[in-house]
Amino acid sequence: MSNFSTILELLARPARLRSILSFNKKGYLKEIGWFASAESRSPVDKYGSPIPWVTYSFIDFIKERLTKEHSVFEFGSGNSTHFYAKYAGRVVSVEHDRAWFDKIQDGKAANSELVFTELKTDGDYCRVPVTRGEKYDIIIVDGRDRVNCCKQAVDALTPSGVVVLDDSERDFYSEGVNFLKDRGFKQLPFSGISPGLFYPKATSVFYRADNCLGI
Repeated sequence: MSNFSTILELLARPARLRSILSFNKKGYLKEIGWFASAESRSPVDKYGSPIPWVTYSFIDFIKERLTKEHSVFEFGSGNSTHFYAKYAGRVVSVEHDRAWFDKIQDGKAANSELVFTELKTDGDYCRVPVTRGEKYDIIIVDGRDRVNCCKQAVDALTPSGVVVLDDSERDFYSEGVNFLKDRGFKQLPFSGISPGLFYPKATSVFYRADNCLGI
């Protein structure tokens, strides 16, 4: 349906139009800062502070579980890098876009590190956490080449580490999901909407017993 047709339909249903307009003044969408994200085209909360472009239900979950004892590795960078640095002790993010890398590098938190790596399917990008020779409590898969990132992430986790896959509902990533499950990880999906977007998606945590998030 075109935008014009949508507007005509809303005008023909004034009660529905009033309900939609009221959401900008009160209610859930206003409270979580959804309108601020839609207008700025970037993920922020109601105060304009950066948040990840994941489901709100996952954001609510992770910000209560992250501590300064946690180390985070992130495939992809942006507002999420600032967010995780606020709650975790250390954040390392790999980025394949040079212009975006330079933008995020300026003003990044002191406890965050950005790594530029060119993107090639099943290449160096997905292997960065392993080749660094470090172990991470939480690995966020929210960049490119996600299936291979899931596969490589397992070898870079601490014994209690977890993997987080955004857009885990997509069939395109099912190979990565099945890989993690075959290696003993359980899946905990957080479904709902995300900042500035209004379609259902899921952000999933893959965890094992005695994990660092207390699941």
